[in-house]
Amino acid sequence: MSDTGSRTAGIIVTHGRLAEEFVRTIEGILGKVEDFYSVCSEDYCDSLIVEKIREIMKKYKKEHIVLFVDYSGGSCFMNCARATAGMEGVKVISGVNLPVLLDFVTKKGVLNYKEMTDHLVKRGRDSIKGAS
Repeated sequence: MSDTGSRTAGIIVTHGRLAEEFVRTIEGILGKVEDFYSVCSEDYCDSLIVEKIREIMKKYKKEHIVLFVDYSGGSCFMNCARATAGMEGVKVISGVNLPVLLDFVTKKGVLNYKEMTDHLVKRGRDSIKGAS
């Protein structure tokens, strides 16, 4: 069964104000984006970050959610793990970057959820290049 018709929300959770800047940049490129949120660690302590993530996720009870985190193993990553423990239809992707977010926004209605999350992880890996 394809789930390309279902809504998929994206939540960016980062240190400092990086999440807000990602949303601002994406919207500067593509225009206003639906179902796309930022949570900045600068605004909240750990317990409030978890609460904020859960508050957003409540809007999408029967839908899918992708959480984008800046650093695997960091406090934002751990807060996402706490907020999503035991939940289905949720994926946490660390190492967020602009190509991953652009692909999420443009492909979330095209690919099914599993295909999209697999694609996003691959896109993140492929977008890191070295120059000499």
